[in-house]
Amino acid sequence: MNIALLVLRLVPGLLFMGHGLQKLVSPKIAPKFLAANGPRGTGGFFDQMGMRPGVLLAVFAGLGELVGGFSIAVGLLTPIGTAVLAAVMTVAILKVHLSKGIWNSAGGFEFPLLMLTAAYVVSAIGPGSLSIDSWAGIGNWSGIHWAAQDAVRAGAAVGIGAAAGLLSLGANALGRFVGRERSRLSPVH
Repeated sequence: MNIALLVLRLVPGLLFMGHGLQKLVSPKIAPKFLAANGPRGTGGFFDQMGMRPGVLLAVFAGLGELVGGFSIAVGLLTPIGTAVLAAVMTVAILKVHLSKGIWNSAGGFEFPLLMLTAAYVVSAIGPGSLSIDSWAGIGNWSGIHWAAQDAVRAGAAVGIGAAAGLLSLGANALGRFVGRERSRLSPVH
């Protein structure tokens, strides 16, 4: 079972890390297989979608995927990694993929939802004995004596992350609205 948990952690964790590196590493220095866009390329895409400042948000998204993916891959504080990934995937699903339907072949939300589900499952089951949490003896890393089962705690991590993603989308929309109102109300020089 622990080998299966290791595989379940490594594959999505490393894929999340790769997606983060695509956003963070310049295509000029990235290995070809990474297919990197870098902060500027990803930031330009974010700007086109109305998510500003695009470069800063690209760096935050890339760091979220890199750190969350690392957390899942090595089994270190997996609920925190799951919450971070849930925030990034919530924004990706709602802002990029939802309008394109379900299937990944059409750009839909199938892949980010599957990746988020894998992170949830790892948090719900626990990272197993082949993890940093296990080796460091920090099974109850939060210090909270939970009355809820692991699946509920993992659901809470996803919920917290999704709420953070929704808040970031709301803040971005509010910033765009305030910017439009300022430009509309300012006198023409």
